[in-house]
Amino acid sequence: MSDTTIDTALLKQVTQLPESRNKQQDSFAELQNNARAKYKAEGLPDRTLHLWRYTDPSQFLYSDGSESHQNGSAIPANAPIASGVSPAYDTALEQLNAGELSAVALDNADVSLRIELTPVAIKAGLVALPLSLAGADYSDILKRHLATEVGADFGKFEALNTTLWEDGIFIYAPDNVRIEEPIHLLRRGSASSRWTFPRTLIVVGENSKLTVVDEYYSANETVAGKSNAVVEVFGHANSEVEYFVLQRNNAKTLSHYTERTILVGDTSKSMLVAASFGSKTHKANLGTIMQGRQTKSLQYGLVFGSDKQSFDHHTEHINRGANGYSDLDFKVVLKDKAHSTYTGLIRVDENIKNCEAYQSNRNLLLNRGTKAESIPELEILCDEVVCTHGATVGPIDEMQVFYLLSRGIPRTDAVRMIVRGHVEPTLKILPESLQPRVRSYVDERLATL
Repeated sequence: MSDTTIDTALLKQVTQLPESRNKQQDSFAELQNNARAKYKAEGLPDRTLHLWRYTDPSQFLYSDGSESHQNGSAIPANAPIASGVSPAYDTALEQLNAGELSAVALDNADVSLRIELTPVAIKAGLVALPLSLAGADYSDILKRHLATEVGADFGKFEALNTTLWEDGIFIYAPDNVRIEEPIHLLRRGSASSRWTFPRTLIVVGENSKLTVVDEYYSANETVAGKSNAVVEVFGHANSEVEYFVLQRNNAKTLSHYTERTILVGDTSKSMLVAASFGSKTHKANLGTIMQGRQTKSLQYGLVFGSDKQSFDHHTEHINRGANGYSDLDFKVVLKDKAHSTYTGLIRVDENIKNCEAYQSNRNLLLNRGTKAESIPELEILCDEVVCTHGATVGPIDEMQVFYLLSRGIPRTDAVRMIVRGHVEPTLKILPESLQPRVRSYVDERLATL
């Protein structure tokens, strides 16, 4: 069957979706109807463009075979979730009770959604709600932020998410609210092969601080899951926001993920760390838009691929305010026949002076058969800036291996030590509650060397 035939069938499914959801979601009807029309009208991304040159977009079209998507009703919010449904959730609850986290949410594959907050976080003013329930008290905030950056006009698959998300998570730190302990969001995939559409909106007010850990994982190791996720993060004047995304789906999953952080106000700061370990194919589009003056953005990436996994990451730093500073360090480790593509854009708009922007992508290939593509880009429309970029692709330095061998260290252990040293700077940035688990994923891959 041709791509055109497939697309026509899928557009018909989208057309037949309910025109409105339940009363809690009526406020999103216009937004989702516009996204539906946009998805119907837009064709597949052009594969001659480098953003889609290495990944076939047709695999991300919405199709659940004989299964249908949810019936249009909101997923149950804060319904009890039995212990053992998600070991990661049970662990996060233990950390919550120990005061190591401020809030925990489990999005159980669009079937149920539960959010827990500590009394300390509630007293401080932190808001964490299902999007379907946030409209009652926070409608103005939703109108100003939701789908304004990543919505129907962003791209075909972002329009699909905007059309089909059942419920999402809304996190809001009002002005002058500083939450020190992280918020941990868990996105458990479906136990069947149907699509899930996680949606997240994070808004950090003036002089406020927030740290969010967003973790995506499969319900089990056998299901061929499919996920299309969208995250929008907004930082207002003098705010600080740290966002960590961990993707550890099983090796059969298709994953499409889009994130944008928008530094709206002056002197706002953001940190984004993306760690990708799982999925058969993982297509991620991450970026920071620096609208305010004297903003600061740090981005870090870590990819560890094995077998025949395919990773396709695109990052952006868009400077629209003067005196901004951005830095990106994206590391990739590949073994077996894994493949990674990285494209990174730094853009400084016209008359945006005194910006500094740096970008680095380093790819470590552990054996023949792996492949890494690196495409750094600069679009500098102002002369008074400092911008650099660089990329490396290659095997482990044999001189480093020889040095360790001369100290009596076996070759396999030497290679493991070098890889750990390669990724350790990124691992140290992760919240303490997340570090042991991410280190274990690295160790699992290294154990197979």
